[in-house]
This record gives sequence, C-alpha cells and structure tokens, in this order.
Amino acid sequence: MRYNQSLIMNVRCKIWFEKDSSVAFAEGRRMLLEAVDRLGSLNAAAKELGMSYRAAWGKIKATEQVLGIKLLEVTTGGKGGGGATLTAEAKELISKYRKYTDKMTRAMEKEFQRIFQDKNS
Repeated sequence: MRYNQSLIMNVRCKIWFEKDSSVAFAEGRRMLLEAVDRLGSLNAAAKELGMSYRAAWGKIKATEQVLGIKLLEVTTGGKGGGGATLTAEAKELISKYRKYTDKMTRAMEKEFQRIFQDKNS
C-alpha cells in the first residue's frame, strides 16, 4: 500500500535512559546541561528553559544519584557571583547521548521510509 502524497508522515520518538525504573538521562536534562555549559549558571539555564531553579537542581541531583557521577562543579556567590560548569563526565554523557540518539533517529527514519513509503508495500 502506498499512502497518498498529501498524507506523508514523519516519525518521531523520545529516547531516555533508565536505571532501576528511574530516569537516568533524557532530552530535557541534556538541554539543561547544555544551557548550564553555555550560560555558566544553573539559575540562568533554568530561567531560559522556563523552569524553576528548584526543579532544575532536582533534575541534576536525581541524575547524579541514579548514575553515580557528578554533573556540575558549582561555586557559591560572593563578590564575583556564583556559577556552574559541567564536569568531564557530564560532557561525555551529553556527547554519548547525542551520538546514540542521532544514530537511532537515522535508523528509525530509514526503516519508516522503507516500510511506509516503499512503492511495493
């Protein structure tokens, strides 16, 4: 069966990593960490993503606990103000997550095209 050209669809999928039924890492956490990396502040990253500092901190701590790694190096305020930077482990996690999700997305799109857009199906 070939679908009408006006009905051509795209495939979408959400990928997250779990450990013991708890979310270990997902797209929102990747976005949060990348915003911290870019802005140098968890508070600024949370604001940019439209979430409270408390919610952002909770997601970071939950991920750290599930994975058993530290994600942020945090400095408290003072004369120069506070800030946050990503640990090497956080940068590696982001890199591997991106690599994995990109590869899975390409494979998923290819298979979707094969099954749903093939002229002989």
